[in-house]
This record gives sequence, structure tokens and C-alpha cells, in this order.
Amino acid sequence: MDAGLGRDELERNVRLFVWFRVLFNARFYYPIFAVFFTEMGLSVSQFLWLNALWAITIVLFELPSGVLADMVGRRKLVIFSAMSMLVEMLLLLLAPIGGGWWLFGVCAVNRVLSGLAEASASGADEALAYDSVKLLHEDEGEREHRWDKVLVATMRWRSIAMVLAMVVGAFVFDYEKMRLIFGDFPKWVSLKLPVALCFVSSLFCVFFAFRLSDLGLVKKGGKQAKHLSGIWHGALSAVRWVWVTRWLAVLIVAGLIIDASSRTFVTLQSSYFQYIDLPTYTWGIIGAGMSLSGVVVPIYVKQMARKFSPRVNFIYAGLVTLAGLLGVAFVSNAWGVVPCFLVMLGLMQVGFLLSRFINQAAPSEQRASILSVNNLTLNLGYGAFSFAVGSAMNHMAESIGERAAFGWALEWMAYGLAIGLVVWALLSMRVRQEARN
Repeated sequence: MDAGLGRDELERNVRLFVWFRVLFNARFYYPIFAVFFTEMGLSVSQFLWLNALWAITIVLFELPSGVLADMVGRRKLVIFSAMSMLVEMLLLLLAPIGGGWWLFGVCAVNRVLSGLAEASASGADEALAYDSVKLLHEDEGEREHRWDKVLVATMRWRSIAMVLAMVVGAFVFDYEKMRLIFGDFPKWVSLKLPVALCFVSSLFCVFFAFRLSDLGLVKKGGKQAKHLSGIWHGALSAVRWVWVTRWLAVLIVAGLIIDASSRTFVTLQSSYFQYIDLPTYTWGIIGAGMSLSGVVVPIYVKQMARKFSPRVNFIYAGLVTLAGLLGVAFVSNAWGVVPCFLVMLGLMQVGFLLSRFINQAAPSEQRASILSVNNLTLNLGYGAFSFAVGSAMNHMAESIGERAAFGWALEWMAYGLAIGLVVWALLSMRVRQEARN
């Protein structure tokens, strides 16, 4: 396939993919994410409902956005994603503190835009980068080696950026520490500063998105993308491909099970730190330490992916995550930080494995759509799990109090993952046997 681009432009696409991913994901409000919304005036249950809305948005737009990326060009979807992120951050900056349902409404729009940004970029940026690598390296072995290096570089640089974002985000959020250094100022300024820093990051994302070059791999009939029938046909085609490629579908289900429970906990991580009475200023330092999992995971995951079967790799990732969730469920003091690190390790390993195996198998003309099927599945699981946990917590809080309900939810996140892993291990064994026969 001929994209009509020079080697320099293709290499630039790969570099820009890494930096776009780094700045798109390393957000300064992550160490105080849940607490930020509760400090704004929302309850924990409302926060979880907002995350469910975020996931529903992705469920609705993830696959159509991937199909559009394959039809009209991946660069356009990445630009749309960056612009959505920009407006998303602007809304949080302008959101009224303690605004009741008006605040909830503004945050709901924010979550919808965040979901649109995530859905638009998730398949498009990776497909653009992988096909740039594919054009640079005709030999399959060289191509897979280069893509592994790109994934590793992305994880490492993202970890470094997350360390910075975690430390700085938690520090500027700590009003008392900031006041000691800079003197007296309104508390709402400290509350909004992590979001203001994310707004600056979004400006860079917009710049990087416009610097990307499309590859000329638009599917035939791309002009039909404006019609719902064309998008629907492309979506069904991608889902059908995943379903027929049964071994890959089984891996995506494993990713769903591990991702849903671990990501729900990571979303609530700042509430967990509050639950075990850790000082606010430590949250960023701890989050920064856990972000270094992006440096630790590449040390072993690439070798494991080459040495062991995909099934073994996902079982290992699931067990690491389960150990972490069991730890946070039954440790209610500062030692709970250790199992948090395990949860992050498992989550990042799953992301690496899914990207590796899907890109190896997916055809270029459907790559963004197929990656979107994977992301849709993961976010559907996350949204359902997050909504269930939030609703159960809300119900339990009425009888045992919000703190006790939170502890109860931690236990059931671990139990849910354990049950899911056992069921998947049995079903995947059956699929493997069917494939051999």
C-alpha cells in the first residue's frame, strides 16, 4: 500500500502518536480525581454515575468513531478528540462549586465530551501509528519489533509524565501547603489548578493532532460515511471480524473482566487514600510511584508475550490484579498503598497485550474499527461495573453509612474479578480445545 508520504512524515507520525498519548492520558487531576468532584459538591454516588455516563458515551460513539476513522481519515478523528478534550477542561474550569444539580449538569456535559474525546482517539491514533510503522517496515519481524518498541516507549514516557502530573496535581490541590508557600488566596483556586494544567496539556494535544499526516488508507466508499447506513455497515463488519476471529474475541473478554474491576478501583483511588486516612499531600507522591509501573511493566511483559501463550499472559495479569484488589479490600491502613501498585501493574499489562495481539491480527483497512470494538467492549464492561458499584454503594450507605459502604464495595470488586477470572479460564480452555480440534 502506498500512502504517498515520505519516511520523515511516517516517522513523525510515530513520534507524535507517542507524545499525543502521553499528554492525552497524563492528567494533573488524576491523583485527586474522585475527591475533586466531591469537593466541588457532588456525592461519591453521583461521581460514579457520571463515570457510568462517560462509559455510556464511549459505548455509543466508540465503534462509529472507529468506522469513521477508517472511512474519512484517522487524522480528522484525532483532531476532533483533541478539541473535545480542550472544551472538556474548559467546562470544569467554569463549573460552579456547590452548584447542586446545575453543577451535576455541567459535569455531565464534561463527562460526555470526555467520552467523545476518548472514543475518537482510541482507535484512530493507534491505527495511524501502526500503519505508519507498517509502511516503514515491510518485513513482518521488523515491524512487530518496532511496534513493541513504540508501545514500550509510550508506556515509559507516559509513566514519566504521570509522575510529574501526579506530584504537581496533588501538590497544587493541597490548599494548606500552597498557602504556606504563596500566601493567602481563595481555596477554589487550588481546587481548579489541576484542571487548569490539564487545559494547557490539551492545547499541546491540539497542536500535535494538526501535525499528523493521514496515510491515504481511506476505505473505498468513504464518501458514504456521512450516511448512517455506511457507518452501520462498517461497524457490523468490524464486530463480525472479531467474532469470527474467536481466539481474539476470547482475549478481549479477558481484558474486559480485568479492566472493569481494576479501572473502577483506580477511578476511586483518591477516595481510597482518604478512606485509609492518608494526608492529601502524599496522594500525588504515591500516584507518581504507581505511575512508574509504566517503566516496570515493559521489563517483563514484552518477553512474556513472546514466550508464553496469550491465555497464560492474561491469566497472569488477572492474578496480579486480583492480588491487588484483595489487598486494598482487607488493608485499611497505609500499607494499602502496596496492593494499589499491583492493580496498576495488571491494568497496564492488559493494555499492552491487547494492543499487541489486535494490531498483529487486524487488516489495515479495518484497524481503527477493530481497535474500537475492543475499546467499546472494555468501556461497556467498565461502565456497567462502575454503575453497579455506585448503585450498590448508594443503597448500602442508607443502612450502614457511606464509609462502611465504601469498604464493602472494595471487597466486592475483588470478588467480582475472582468469579470472572474463574469463568473465563474455564471457557477459554474450551475455546482452545475447539480450535485444536
